[in-house]
Order: sequence, then C-alpha cells, then structure tokens
Amino acid sequence: MPVRPGTHLKPRHAELLIALDDERNLGRAADRLHMSQPAASKALTQLEEQVGYPLFERTSHGTRPTAAGTVMILHARHTMGSAARVAAELQAAQERGTTLIRLGTLPSAAVTVAPRLVAALCQRMPALEVTLVESVLDELLDKLAADELDIVLGRLGGRPLPADCEAIRLYDEPICIVSAPGHVLTSRRDLRLQELLDCSWVLPLPGTMMRERLERAFEEVGLALPRARMHTNSLLATLAHIGHSDWLATMPIAIADYYRHQGALDILPIRMTAHFGAIGAMYRQHGTRMPAVQAALEWLTQASEGGRQ
Repeated sequence: MPVRPGTHLKPRHAELLIALDDERNLGRAADRLHMSQPAASKALTQLEEQVGYPLFERTSHGTRPTAAGTVMILHARHTMGSAARVAAELQAAQERGTTLIRLGTLPSAAVTVAPRLVAALCQRMPALEVTLVESVLDELLDKLAADELDIVLGRLGGRPLPADCEAIRLYDEPICIVSAPGHVLTSRRDLRLQELLDCSWVLPLPGTMMRERLERAFEEVGLALPRARMHTNSLLATLAHIGHSDWLATMPIAIADYYRHQGALDILPIRMTAHFGAIGAMYRQHGTRMPAVQAALEWLTQASEGGRQ
C-alpha cells in the first residue's frame, strides 16, 4: 500500500498533536504552543486533510483522539523523541567528545543487570555518558515508545510491549523470603512455610504481580497467605522495617542477594516455588540505533539465556 504523503510530520504539527493529546483541549494546546486558537484549529485541519482521516473528535468536554489520531500521536512522539535524541548525541559529540545511552530500569534490574551492563559499556567505550532512569513499567515503556529511552531493563510481561518493540530475555527470577541479619529462623535447615504463618510480615500490595505469585506459592501447599503487618511496594521501606524488627518479607532473589552481601538482610533457608518472572531488556526494533545502543544490545544478547523473546 502506498504511503500517504500526509503521514510525514513537520515539527510544528508533531508538537500540536502531542499538546492536544496531553491537554485534550484546543485552547490549552494553543496556549502551550504560543499559538492563537484559530491558528491551532487551522493547523489541525490542514494536518487532517494531509493525512486523509479525522484525528480528533470535538466534544463538549474538549478533544479526543480518533483511532487514526492515536496512531499519529504515537508517530509524533517518536518523531520528536528521535529528533531530540540526535540533537543530544550531536551536542555530546561536539562539546564533550562523548556518546550517549539512555537506560530505563525497574528496581528488579537496578542492582543486577544495570550495573553489569553499564560497567561493560564503559570499559568498551571510555567516552560514554549514561543516563539511568528508575521508574514504573508503564512510564518507562511510554518513554521507550517515544524514543526518550534507548533500552528498558526489568521484568518482562508486565504489559504488552509498544508497537515496534522487542525484548531480550535474560533470566527467570525466583522469589525468596528475607529477614534482618541474624534472625533466629536463618539458622534453621528444616524450615517450612507453615512455621512462618504467625510471624509479622511486610507483604506486597494487593493486586500486584508479586502478591499474586506469593499467594499462589502458599496455596500450593494448602496455606493462606500470612496476615500482613504492613503492605508496601517500596523496596527501601521493606528494607528499613525488616532491618529494625523480626518481621519477614519477600523479594526477588537477585535483589535479596545484593542486599545480603551489603549486610542489610538474610535469606531464609526455605525453597519457594514462586517466581517473580523473566527479567530482560526491551528496546525499539527500529529506534535510533547509536553506537552505544548497538553495543548494549550485543552485550545483552550474549548475556541472555534464550535470545529474543
């Protein structure tokens, strides 16, 4: 099928689409872009004529993107992200003699995959500048889709990947039970889940994947999940509370291992059937493939257990 001429976006049109999507109001979008509302309306009409489809529905509550509008908004965000990426790379090369990579990470990869990847890249590319952003999966994948990040590290399968994105599967992550260093239960070698039911627990928030996997592990041995003294999705809060009490908690084993080596916790000697999920790297198949990004993908592919997902 031939490409419609109107699918090529000028920067001003891309900015208008993004502003309309963010503001959902033509007047506010125009103000944000320092345009008059009639000028913004005219620009949108011209763009719709070029594309050949209506992009926004005008309602009493503002504007709402159509199916075609949603496609063009994603295109606009990627266009602007790619332009900003190239501009940043040019500035780094010209002013500092460096090259860039922008990584996003979930906590599950922040103390495991991310440090190893960054160390390998910096050894290979001494002039490398790394930006590392930790956040929740939805935000990181939105930035990846908009070409604001080059690679996202973390648990796979939390939500569908954006269009044109792929994943490299690295390893499966078991869940373990942790306590303060020197907890009385760490010396037991015949410990069973039944014996932990009356302990005080820090548990994951209800509705989270970690909570569901933990519930399933207890159900498999005919037990209900222990009653929680506290529910949290904060790793730092979990570490702080178990570090100053006899409470128990759960976390992915790679994270637990890291903090065990720092002397912050102990891992109870009990086998868990629960798994946190597969840890991997997500990237745009046709994203801005700068040298550092290509080097990172090569390292991740070599480190993977099963290659591309």
